[in-house]
Amino acid sequence: MNKIMTLLLMFLILTACGTNGDSSQGSPDIIEGNTPVNEGKEVDDSPADSKESSDPIKSKEEARKKLETNELNKEELEVQVDRQNEDFLFKVTNNKEEDAEIYFSSGQEYDYVVYNESGSAVKKLSEGMMYTQAIKEMILAPGEALEYPISYSDLVADLPPGDYTIQFIFTDANHHATAKETFTVE
Repeated sequence: MNKIMTLLLMFLILTACGTNGDSSQGSPDIIEGNTPVNEGKEVDDSPADSKESSDPIKSKEEARKKLETNELNKEELEVQVDRQNEDFLFKVTNNKEEDAEIYFSSGQEYDYVVYNESGSAVKKLSEGMMYTQAIKEMILAPGEALEYPISYSDLVADLPPGDYTIQFIFTDANHHATAKETFTVE
């Protein structure tokens, strides 16, 4: 929860940078009434920060990308791929001692990409698919799991014989989790 709040605070601060009109009117760290925005908070004055805040649109894009691919969120949930007969079962388990806040920005809860032997993507579940545009939030209690079965016959329907790797991707905005599995089409 603290990570989420910190990321949101960082995003809001980055969003506010440069939105005050002409930058020659004053320091971006001061709002009306000459009250420092960063009062009581640590500020990193490295040159990278000043470059990011010079273009508010670029700053917003970079902040969004950082939130989506934040390294801190990787592998917070346990991920595994089980094989049941030939079918796949993509399973995401909360292995922490606290609740996991799951947030989907659409009806899509997972995706997968199939790669051929040379590493080229040959199939993606979400390609050509349409998902509901509804936000879905849930709490995954400690020990609880979400399971996503994938039919082998549907998966290999249009694939020529050969060796493949499938990468499953959990699309929760708060947790970046993936798992890979190899398989052969005969």
